[in-house]
Amino acid sequence: MNFHNPAHNYCRPRANSHFFQQLSCQQDISRSGDRNVSGAVGKVLLVFCPLVLVMNLGLASCSHTLEQSVQAVSNVRHELMERQMSLRAKKEQLSSPERVRILAAEKLSLYAPDQEQVKVL
Repeated sequence: MNFHNPAHNYCRPRANSHFFQQLSCQQDISRSGDRNVSGAVGKVLLVFCPLVLVMNLGLASCSHTLEQSVQAVSNVRHELMERQMSLRAKKEQLSSPERVRILAAEKLSLYAPDQEQVKVL
C-alpha cells in the first residue's frame, strides 16, 4: 500500500493573455465612464426633482381647491333638492280638491248644488 504520496498538486501560474489585458483596460474605461454617467444623472436629478416637487405641490393645491368647490356645489344641490321637495309638498297641499272647494266657497261664494237645485233636461 502506498500511504505516503510525495507528489504535490501542481497549479500552473495564470498567463496574462491578450484577451485579459483588453478586458482589464475596458473595465478601467467603463469605471471612469460610470463616474461621468453618474455625474450627469445626478445633475439631471438635481434639476428635475425640484421641478417635479413643485408641480406635485401645485397639482395638489389645485386638487384641494377643486375638491372644496365640488363639495360646495354638492351642498347647494342637496339644499335645492330639499327646497324642491318642500315646494312640491306645499303645491300638492294647496292644489288638493278639498282646499280648492274651501277657497271657492270663501272667495267666490261657489257652493256645490243640492239635489233639488239640479234639474236634468
